[in-house]
Amino acid sequence: MLKLSRIAPIALGLALLTTGATAETPATVPAIGVRAGIGTDVSLGLAYGLGVNYRIPVPSNALEIGIMLFGGSYNEETDNGFNRYEENTDLFVFALMANYLLNYVPGQDRPYFITGFGLGSVNMTWEERSTTDPSLGTPLPGGGSFQEDDGSGGGTIFNFGIGYTFSSGLDLRAETPIIISFAAPGEASAVVPALTVTAGYRF
Repeated sequence: MLKLSRIAPIALGLALLTTGATAETPATVPAIGVRAGIGTDVSLGLAYGLGVNYRIPVPSNALEIGIMLFGGSYNEETDNGFNRYEENTDLFVFALMANYLLNYVPGQDRPYFITGFGLGSVNMTWEERSTTDPSLGTPLPGGGSFQEDDGSGGGTIFNFGIGYTFSSGLDLRAETPIIISFAAPGEASAVVPALTVTAGYRF
């Protein structure tokens, strides 16, 4: 029979092994994170984004659910051969986003990929002006005219990108959110593609 003096070290060793095998790691623990960044669209307008998210780990990947605020101001100039027109669209989006993070393992320095979908409220203000065309509606000082419209409605966001996570909790992303508005005012485009660079931190 084993003496008590020999059983105690064996029991202690098994307990330590069991504890090490079941210890939680950053890859197995849900976490809250924050994000912020800037970006642009195809017309080089300025965009910004803020967000708070909750990450749910799955093997070698993660599901991220959160709230996103996105805003931007986009300009476009056109010429019909007779008159020049300048259009400006201001956009604000409040959305619930779900991103699936492929190859995402927190606690390790590694690249990962992002694919996501969101639903939310889209507010757009649209204005078109021309210094040579008086037929748009409201006269401009010095000649020409302008017209404007605004609207709010539902919308969807499709998101794709690539990121890099650091063991410190920081991660960087380059993403291409594509915002589709169900109620674009005036002649504003209902589809707004953007490119954003964001930084995030998980707690």
